[in-house]
Order: sequence, then C-alpha cells, then structure tokens
Amino acid sequence: MHLLFLKLIMIKNIIINISIIFSVLFASVYNEGDIVSLLHQNQTFSVCSGDYYLEEIKLSDFNGELNGGHNTIIMIDMSASW
Repeated sequence: MHLLFLKLIMIKNIIINISIIFSVLFASVYNEGDIVSLLHQNQTFSVCSGDYYLEEIKLSDFNGELNGGHNTIIMIDMSASW
C-alpha cells in the first residue's frame, strides 16, 4: 500500500515536470496587446473550410494599412478533431 502511494506521487511529479517543460518550450510569441509583426502578417495559411474567397489567407489581408484602407475585425476559431 505504501509503495503504491509513493509510485502515485512519483507519477504526479513526472507529469508536473513534463507540463512545465512543455510550457517553457512552446511558449507563445505574442501576448495580449502586442502588435503582430509584418513578417507574421504576411505568412500564408491554407483555408481548409469556411467562407473565404481565396484558397490561402494571411493576416495582412485584413490590415487597413496594407490592403488599401479596408480595416476589418476578424474572429479566428481554431479547432482540431484529434
């Protein structure tokens, strides 16, 4: 019984350590209030589904300073089925 309790504590510690390592390794580039760089705005992404008139999309398509003065508010919903 005591050995089982120690194994559970060890597994819990391993899971916590792995979570901390992954959160440091895969930290986000941007935080709330940051401005997306022009390099990142010009990255193209393929459109898998949705109501967009092109097969590729980039954030600069919605930036009024880069698309001829047409400012747009967008909402991005990213989901996965795995």
